Amino acid sequence: MSTLPYLISLFILVSLLPHRTTKGEEFFTCERTASCETYGLPIRFPFSLNQSNQTNLCSYPGFDLTCTNTTTTTFSEPLLTLPNSESFVVKRISFVDQVVWVNDPNICFPKRFMFDQNNFMLNLKDSPFRLSDYYTFVNFSFLNCPSNSTVINLVPPISCLNLSSISSINNDKNMNYSIVAMMSDPPFATPWTSLCEFISSTLIPVEETNWLFWTDYYSNIPLQWDDPDCGNCEARGGRCGLVGDDALRLACYDLPTQGLSRKVKYGLSLGLGIPGLLGLIMLTLMLCKNKYTRNQVQRQTSTEFSTFIMTHPPIFVMGLDGATIERYPKTQLGESGRLPRPSDNTCSICLCEYQPNEVLRTIPECNHYFHVNCIDGWLKTNATCPLCRNFPERSTSFSSVLPVSPTS
Repeated sequence: MSTLPYLISLFILVSLLPHRTTKGEEFFTCERTASCETYGLPIRFPFSLNQSNQTNLCSYPGFDLTCTNTTTTTFSEPLLTLPNSESFVVKRISFVDQVVWVNDPNICFPKRFMFDQNNFMLNLKDSPFRLSDYYTFVNFSFLNCPSNSTVINLVPPISCLNLSSISSINNDKNMNYSIVAMMSDPPFATPWTSLCEFISSTLIPVEETNWLFWTDYYSNIPLQWDDPDCGNCEARGGRCGLVGDDALRLACYDLPTQGLSRKVKYGLSLGLGIPGLLGLIMLTLMLCKNKYTRNQVQRQTSTEFSTFIMTHPPIFVMGLDGATIERYPKTQLGESGRLPRPSDNTCSICLCEYQPNEVLRTIPECNHYFHVNCIDGWLKTNATCPLCRNFPERSTSFSSVLPVSPTS
């Protein structure tokens, strides 16, 4: 019978949901939506456009937008200016999730971040916004690297950066150099960076990932706001706004059910609520009776048969211990540097080419090989091959002999 109080409480809760403010309160009616273009991004409370000549009660403090100048862009877009940061173009707004996606007006975040040593470019202090929960600030370094180096062949350079317009970089090397953004504190050694020229380092908001390079620089950055809290009102199909007084008091109005008068609502509540409540009680009694009958049958069945279900605990594949790693075969290259597979001449972890006299370790099953230092660090946290993700059997016995490749 424990289901009955739950159903009765649910019915009462739905009946008492607020649909408008208390008597005597007056909403300040504003234009429903505004936009910078005829078919542009719809803008409404808590945001407002300064060009729409609306009063201060039509927006929440810190949510004022302006439109970009059409003389410099093909079409006008809303522009968000933060108190301690630069301006951003608003690309999308989710009023239900309370998230606004922003981007650089020139669609080139790297150029703004590259010379932002004081982390001023995205300073959210004194603003109603914060970085999305799915993003985090990571310290990245901008490097000017040879275009024909290994890393440039694997990672695309930042295409929106025009080297000739950056006076701080040696323009004599522009034709053969490209700019990449790499984590300032990479998880493994990157000796190839000695070929690159350091430009600057700064905190960049990126989606939580372990990727070494900043490659999604063209993506919009999501910013969340907690106050004003209008997500629930928007989800119910209403309009969020301020009550017509001096205080920043919120109200939800224009809900879909607002058109019915109070007398009609009262009559519907009595006409449908009482029969519905009685029906719920009868339904609950039937369900409880059926449940009681099933329990009786199960008790009788359990006295005749006994079933033992053995469950296996979940297996969490973690890294390998040092003894297991040492059993993986190693190969020392000779003076000629001849490799088991001549086409596979680059370590996929550190992106460096194999050199004579270096020691390689091979992953069983798939026979992929890497620098010993690189693969040992990888296997301590991952039990799979970095390339094919195969999982070698832990129980397999491997030889740890170091064969030496031919010297000629």
